[in-house]
Amino acid sequence: PWRTRLQRLEQLRAWLASTLPGQAFDLAPASADASFRRYFRVTLEDGDTRIVMDAPPEFEDCRPFLKVAALFREAGVHVPEVYAQDLEQGFLLLSDLGGTTYLDLLDAATAPALYRDANAALVDIQRASRPGVLPDYDRALLERELRLFPDWYVTKHLGLTLDSGQTAALHGVFE
Repeated sequence: PWRTRLQRLEQLRAWLASTLPGQAFDLAPASADASFRRYFRVTLEDGDTRIVMDAPPEFEDCRPFLKVAALFREAGVHVPEVYAQDLEQGFLLLSDLGGTTYLDLLDAATAPALYRDANAALVDIQRASRPGVLPDYDRALLERELRLFPDWYVTKHLGLTLDSGQTAALHGVFE
């Protein structure tokens, strides 16, 4: 896997070089999520930044990301702009929304405005939703989402293994 990650990184660098012809750039990890996707911050020589998503196509499909981003944009929600894409290789070049999260800014003074903005975005998404455009959020989808916690957070991020009692307790909470 390590060799594959290095090969994938070289493939990503080559794609960026062809996508940003004549522009020097630096690449640094930006964030990760509960998937095989990786995100890197691309810093151009003028100091401008972009985010590049690496979504290995054998594990991830960029099309749902693009579809949901378009739906959210139509709803008036702030989403990254897509500057370039290569769905065959699983690469997206996106605008950089910055590294500051709500949690970074959240305190007693900022909470009312931040939660008001977040709730307004959720209402905008609800108002714009239409039947049949996205899958229903049913029990099967919720269960898939819940399984991300033990698989990606507990095992991969924390490096822990739940014992049978902990696993049973977690499944009880999920139910």
